[in-house]
Amino acid sequence: MVNVLIVGATGYIGQALTQSLVASGDHRVYGLARTPEKAKVLESQEVIPIVGSITENAGLLKAIDSFHINIVVDVAGANQETFELLSALKKVGAARLEAAAGVQIPKLGFIYCSGTWVHGSSYVPVDDLTPAGMPNSPTPPTQLTSWRPKLEREIIAASNVLDTMVIRPALVYGRSNAIWSIFFSPLQEAAKSGASIVKVTADIDSRPGIVHVDDAASGFPAAIDKLPLISGAGVYPVFDLVTSQESMSDILGVAAKELGCKGNVKMVGAGEDLFAKAMCVSFNGNSGRAKTILGWEPKRFGFVKGMDVFAKAWAAAK
Repeated sequence: MVNVLIVGATGYIGQALTQSLVASGDHRVYGLARTPEKAKVLESQEVIPIVGSITENAGLLKAIDSFHINIVVDVAGANQETFELLSALKKVGAARLEAAAGVQIPKLGFIYCSGTWVHGSSYVPVDDLTPAGMPNSPTPPTQLTSWRPKLEREIIAASNVLDTMVIRPALVYGRSNAIWSIFFSPLQEAAKSGASIVKVTADIDSRPGIVHVDDAASGFPAAIDKLPLISGAGVYPVFDLVTSQESMSDILGVAAKELGCKGNVKMVGAGEDLFAKAMCVSFNGNSGRAKTILGWEPKRFGFVKGMDVFAKAWAAAK
């Protein structure tokens, strides 16, 4: 049984991931919780809580050794604080190898959840072998996550003391649809007020790549199981997860209808809102390598066609 620690266990992808691992019965699942209240939530979901944070990580690092954690999975979306986590894990990994005194032992594993926003708006086809954030990249990463390509490279370079992998989900939807509030909230407010026109800070030409949160989460158990086999085997350990590319106009048009908005939806552009800009990044990519190498098998296809369910799920989760 693999001992897995999830950083970001109470988050959007984290909750789906922990439940997937618990249900499999093949993993002993630990979750990092910032507060005792969140620790209780994890316990109720059969996840063993570790109270701490990425930045104040003394307790986290102690727990990694105390509970003999095999693999750490970071789905926290903690921006540049993850550089600090990586630095700390490298020290733990190096100490484990040093303590083995030359005897071959499994390395501590680290799987990082990045995202396809590192590709920027890709109107030409790209995949996980396409350089991201490099001078020869087809497009620059979106400004909100412009720091991530450097972090990805540092994670891959840590393979001398860690088994490492980077998983990049596309724009996630489903369940609470939390990140879609920036667009759905104005639609719901317009439905309540009866406004004849509703302005949404989205780009009319946007065609984001998307993936259901359950499918995004299912990529990580596949990564966990394959990590020891892939590490050191010469396989580039970066995998994009995407199931479709859909028009933002279609997404918001159908969402407006399902939320009861009868007014005209006017997409006015993302402007200088960095998060809105990131949400509107177009992604012309694929997940062939994730399916072939990791054995990833997504089950949910299409945001627009299931919007009658997804819009109501978002409204109920508010």
